[in-house]
Amino acid sequence: MRKDIAYRIAQAVHMGLFHGVLVIDSEFRSVFLNQALCDMWKVKQQDVLHHSVLDLFCNGKVKKFGGAYQGPLIETMVTGQEISGCEVYLNMPGNKEGKWFLVNTYILRDENGLPEYALGNYIAIDKFKVFENKLNAVNMNIIRAFCKAIGVRDIYTMQHSENVAALLVGLTEYMRLSDSEVTMAYLAGIVHDVGKIGISEEILNKPGRLTEAEYEIVKRHPSKGADILQEVEEFATLAHIVRHHHERYDGKGYPNGLQEKEIPQISRMLTICDAYDAMTSVRCYCSPHSIEEALVEIKKCAGGQFDPELSSIFIDFIRECNYGGGIRLTLQ
Repeated sequence: MRKDIAYRIAQAVHMGLFHGVLVIDSEFRSVFLNQALCDMWKVKQQDVLHHSVLDLFCNGKVKKFGGAYQGPLIETMVTGQEISGCEVYLNMPGNKEGKWFLVNTYILRDENGLPEYALGNYIAIDKFKVFENKLNAVNMNIIRAFCKAIGVRDIYTMQHSENVAALLVGLTEYMRLSDSEVTMAYLAGIVHDVGKIGISEEILNKPGRLTEAEYEIVKRHPSKGADILQEVEEFATLAHIVRHHHERYDGKGYPNGLQEKEIPQISRMLTICDAYDAMTSVRCYCSPHSIEEALVEIKKCAGGQFDPELSSIFIDFIRECNYGGGIRLTLQ
């Protein structure tokens, strides 16, 4: 790196103009990262410096599903266009907890004015608070009340709901859906099991297989949850999504036996995220599957239980984003 460029970066960092900083060259090798970024990403400087960020974080690919660039820094290096205020989710290899960052990128040009390096400025943000801020205070308090009601009776269901919400947010962002769809997916994940409030703790926490009668009781929770949500006028769409999150792509699900595109898209996505977290989490009656085992099962059930196209996208999302699950949301 030329001394004048290195000096400009060091001066900006020293003056506090940047938070976490990563600089890459035209070959996507990291040529500079500061300690603040290492702390946020939970990586060691020597493990990243002079290595290809594509190989470290992007499975060697410049673009991901749908043709989108792997991130704003990669896009800036390729296109020469600086990006401001881009929200991205990052989950570093070896770390279970992912984080959202506000990213601004800058081009550092050579003496001829051509792009030589791209600089990314990463600021940690609480993405889920952003979603909450889009809702009015009354409705957000209702959501919190639902979550607390579930958590008092069943800690697993509460944590599972938070995990599913995080998965859905990541998946909708990966698919580049609209902001309103991302927000709706977040809410659907949080409240999808609210209908379990009416199920006894003995059934919810039963360590063995449910009897046929017990299973019939559990199968009522999507409808009960939708009925609860419909009491709030603004939650009509959310109630529709929750009602159908146990439908199957082949029409053999419940409560209405919908099939294929009759099932709302977010419900179809929720079905996959719900199953994935259930398979990879510790439960009272079974040990968790590995991530790869869960992905194999999702692929196996594509076209039957799951939407085949969304199943393929979900598998790519988990692998390309190095997503290990375990994200924790907090509704205080």
